This record gives sequence, C-alpha cells and structure tokens, in this order.
Amino acid sequence: MNKKVIILFFICFTGLLLVSCVNANEINNNTLSSHGNSYQITDDLSNGDIQVLLDNAKDDDTFEFTSKVYKNISLVVDKRLNIVSTADSIIQVSDGISTKSQNLSIDKTFGFYFTNNSGGSRLSGITIISDLNDYGVIVDSSDNTTIKNNKLTGSQNAGILIKDSNYVEVSFNSISKSFGDGLQLKNVGFSSVKNNTISYNQRSGIETSNINNNTIVYNEIHHNVLNGITLQNKSYGNIIKHNNAYENLNGIFINSTSRYDIINANSFTSNRKNPSIKETGGVYETGNGLLFGSGFTTAREKSPGRLEVKYNVLAHNEMYQAKNNPDLPVFKLGDNWFDSTDDSNTFVCPMLLAGIMKMGTISVKNGIGLQMYDNSGQAVKEFGTFDTKVNIDGNQYTAKFVNGKATIDANLDPDKEYDIEVMIGGEPVKYTYRAASGEKEDNQDSTTSQNQEGQNGLWGNSPDDMADSTQGGSAKGSGNLQNGTSRSAHFANSEKSGVFGTNASGSFQDSSDNGESALTNGDIEAGDASNGEVSKEGKAYEIVPPSKISKEVTDTSGLVVLSIVSLLGCLIYGYRRKSEF
Repeated sequence: MNKKVIILFFICFTGLLLVSCVNANEINNNTLSSHGNSYQITDDLSNGDIQVLLDNAKDDDTFEFTSKVYKNISLVVDKRLNIVSTADSIIQVSDGISTKSQNLSIDKTFGFYFTNNSGGSRLSGITIISDLNDYGVIVDSSDNTTIKNNKLTGSQNAGILIKDSNYVEVSFNSISKSFGDGLQLKNVGFSSVKNNTISYNQRSGIETSNINNNTIVYNEIHHNVLNGITLQNKSYGNIIKHNNAYENLNGIFINSTSRYDIINANSFTSNRKNPSIKETGGVYETGNGLLFGSGFTTAREKSPGRLEVKYNVLAHNEMYQAKNNPDLPVFKLGDNWFDSTDDSNTFVCPMLLAGIMKMGTISVKNGIGLQMYDNSGQAVKEFGTFDTKVNIDGNQYTAKFVNGKATIDANLDPDKEYDIEVMIGGEPVKYTYRAASGEKEDNQDSTTSQNQEGQNGLWGNSPDDMADSTQGGSAKGSGNLQNGTSRSAHFANSEKSGVFGTNASGSFQDSSDNGESALTNGDIEAGDASNGEVSKEGKAYEIVPPSKISKEVTDTSGLVVLSIVSLLGCLIYGYRRKSEF
C-alpha cells in the first residue's frame, strides 16, 4: 500500500478519536441538565442578583446552590428551570415581598413561587426555613413541575401549596412545623404525592380541595394537630393508598363530594382525642381513625362511582376506628382490619357497616407466617402496614405485615408442633403451629387450637374451620370466629378503658345512597372551596441568592472540535505540500 495513503489514514483516524473523546466528555458534563446552561449560585449574591439570573435564563437552565446558608430569599420562577443543591443548602426565607412579586401582583411571602410559565421546572435538595412567611413553596398554574427531596419547616399557612396545576410531583420531601397545613392541594389534577414525611404541623398533614385523578401514596403523616389527611369540597378519581397516618387527631377526615375515589391499604392508627380542639365554631371530633364529615356524599351502593374504603388498618385509635357523621345516612365500608377477632369489638360507630377482615396462618420454612384474609376468605395482597407481637414457646417476636403478610424467622423444627400466641386487640390468641419442611414458603394453613374462652383464635388448616370462618354474619361471642359484616354490634372506645369500650349500637341496614348524585353540583375542577377551602395563601419569602459572580458552565465542545478539524486540515495540507517537493 502507498506510504502516503497510510499516513493520511493515520491522521484521519487520530482526528476521529479526538472528536469522539470530546463528545464523550460532553455527555458526562451534561448529567446535571440534559439541555441548557448550568450556573453555580453562591451566598454572596443578593436575592435581587439571583432573581436577575433567573429572569435572564433560558428554559432548561440549571441553577445549583453550592453554599450552605442563604438569607432573606424569595424567588419567583417564571421559566422552566432546574433549581438544585447537592450541598444541603439552607434557604432562610425573607419576610418581605420582593420587587419581582410586586411586579406580578403577588401579595404572599414564600421561598419559591412557580408561575404558569414555569411548567416542567424542578426544585430539589434544598432546606427551606420560613417561620414568619406564608408558604415555603407555591406552585401556581404550573404543570409538570417537580418538588422533590426538600426539607421545609415553618410557614404560617402551609409548607407547600399546589394550586390550579396538573401533573405535579411532590415526593420524598420532609414538611414539618407549619402553623397551618403541611401540604395543600387546591384545584389539582393528575398529580402524585408520594413518599413524603409530613409531621408536627398545626393543622392537617395534607389538606385538599377540589382534586381529581391524583395519587397520594406511601406518605408518613404523624403528630399533626388536626387530621393526617383532609378531603374537602370535591374529590374525584383519587387513589389514596399505603399511607401511614398516626398520632394525629384523626387519621383521615372525609368531608368531600366523593366519586370514584379509592382509599385502600392505609394504616390509620393511634390517633388521639383532644376535646379542647375547636373548629368551625364547635367542638371538633377527634381520636378517630377514619371520620366522615357532614359534607360527605358519594354515589349509590353498587354504583361504580361510590367511594371505596377497604383493606385499611384501623386500630388503636382513642375513640372510634371509623365514625360517620350523625346527620348522614348509614354507610357501608369494605373489609378492613380492626385488630379484633370478635365482630362485636370493632369500635366502629353504629352509623357504619363494616366488613371484618381476619388473620390466618401460612406455614413457612423454619418460621411462622401470618396472612390477612378478606370477608370471602381470599388472601389479601394489598394491605396496610402494622406490627403485632407473637409469642413462641416463651420467646417473643415482632411480626410486621407488608402486603398482607408477615413472616418470622424463628428456626423452628418442622417435626414439632409449637404453642403460639398472637396479640390481637391487646389479648393473646392461642393456637398450635407447625413449620413447613420444604421450601421457604408453601402457603399452607397451620393447625388452629382453641383459646381459653373456647373460640378459634386464627384460621386453621382444617377444611371445616375454613368453611366456618368464611360464612357471613355476626360472630358476637360464638364458638367459631365467623367472618362477615358487623351489623349489630359496633363499639366505641370508652374513656376509661385501655383498649375496648362498650356496645353503642343496635341493628342498622344500609338503605341509603349517602348522596346519590355526588358530583351533580358542578364540574369537579370548577367552583370555589367555600367553607372547606384550604387555608388562605400567604406571603412570599425572600431567598438569598448565590455569589455575585455566578459561574456559568459554558458548552465549548463545538470550539474544541473545530480546532481539531483545523489542525488536521493543516497537517494534511502540509503533508501534501511536502510530497510535491
């Protein structure tokens, strides 16, 4: 082969290799933001300086807060921007209204305000302290915006307010110590609230008004002065699942016109009573796992739009596990767990009919398996989470239910029968258990013995036992625990009793539609919140901006490639000139 051709080939190959390296470096440098420029914001910038940078940015630009503390900050996001911190930056919100807010006629104080031009923005990794301000974050008419991995403390009205927006994600945030609600959703649709911890707020953890087709899932909601979750006004097509609401005044308060809503597989436990709490001019109902307000209506029984409430854990609440409003007709819940083997000890108020779930056993290798069953005897796979104590031959274990099942590794001999006690309703339920000898789990029921009062403690593996336990009807102290709807023996917790109270009801039939036309008063997305409106909006905080010289990370890859191509051209030209002589 001609030596000249080989040299030219080598020069071109080297050029292509250099260009490839530049492209790879470009990909690595763009991991923070796939499009746009990136800016580092330091604490020597004033709030006004940062606002100017935001206003002059282009869509998809990224602003990274790199310092530890920023003071007197209140920023309006009016474009699609990424606002992030990997340094756990702390924003101390201004108690004044910024010039930008005044120009947009915003009369609230806040840390960050996302306008209708900011759709698709992201706020992540920032701690926002807003003790004297109205809100930590406001998302106003901003679709596809993400508020993720932030910590919000303080605020007068709410840590986060989402209003008039769709497809918003609020996830993995900690929202606490607001003088109002933790999170407010007002006229919000198709959005997700997931994996947040919402606690120690002076009103509700989550309060909604006029929401549709949202998912509220896997949130820890505790120690709020009012309710864990409050549904006001209209609620349509929302899924509320796998939330753990405890140590509030009520686990969930449903005071909305509800249609196609699903409230399943949550844990509403250990919510406390406080007679001194007053709301809307009267004494507020407290201490309930689930509470219906006077504004609750839904579709007729067996209608597809009727509110669904099942597979929840409703236990250890100081008053009722579930309570209806006395002005409403009787409402029928689905199957739920009330931490009781006795249908007459469910602590459900007389204005509610309740399907009573049961606990059974499954054999697992070297251990113990517990399984939740619904009213028809079917194993439940989507269920709330709770713990119970299990005593095995004098050794105590904690069984934690996840997705309807709990497993304890106890190194049991499969050739031996064990005396087991499971704590249900504060009392030990006794039965005999044999571990599986084969695989990790064979899903076979174990043998059930009689407890001290002659009742079957849990479901066993005897076909007769299973048949008895799946029959409908009320148990009321009979020999076998019968699953079914508890119609005539609902109980309220007594103020003097530690766990259970006294019979508070007679026989009721679910003869009402409880508001046949749930949403006939108007479109779910229309209308004011009226009496149930989420707390008033607040003022906007000022946020301390990054350093005066914000460092723009510019894209120089094009220049580098051009330089390489020019250099290769010079080499080839020089080589060809040399060969002419």
